[in-house]
Amino acid sequence: MNTTSNIAVFASGAGTTLQTLIDEQLQHGYRVALVVTNRDCPAIARAQNAHIPTLLSKDWTEIDQALTQHDVQLVVLAGFLAIIPEWICHKWEKHIINIHPSLLPKHSGKGMYGVRVQEAVLAAGDTTAGCTVHYVSAEVDGGSIIAQTTVPVLPNDTPDTLSARVQQEEKRLLPRTIADIMQKVNCK
Repeated sequence: MNTTSNIAVFASGAGTTLQTLIDEQLQHGYRVALVVTNRDCPAIARAQNAHIPTLLSKDWTEIDQALTQHDVQLVVLAGFLAIIPEWICHKWEKHIINIHPSLLPKHSGKGMYGVRVQEAVLAAGDTTAGCTVHYVSAEVDGGSIIAQTTVPVLPNDTPDTLSARVQQEEKRLLPRTIADIMQKVNCK
């Protein structure tokens, strides 16, 4: 890919997925140009250590202006625990993606994040789990699916062991999916 595309990563927690996106950006032809958080969290320090501008805000007009200022082509939700307002979803339609720790449409919706998802997978008796990259829409976890990957549910799995395996797949799937999306955008 000849052109490097700017992405913004939205995070609310430790920033482990953010760190993967930072570490993989050169290999996959995108640039993390901005990190947005809605709370004081370790993701800010990860961004600052990589000399990436950060914005801690809950003001969606301010966030939207920052995306434009940093020439962002794609917004990536990576553990961002806030609902995106409908007007942002419409304005940035097909330019906001999320990684969800289930095989959507299963185990989705408000309150379904982190280890809670794997608790639901085990309670349902599912034999496979996984993660999904999808476009963000006004419906929580309701946007169209871009990519998925699976992991088997093992007989001795706990929510934590299953979650750890799903997170490893998320870290493989998300950078590749971003690169695929940005290559399509830049080829148009």
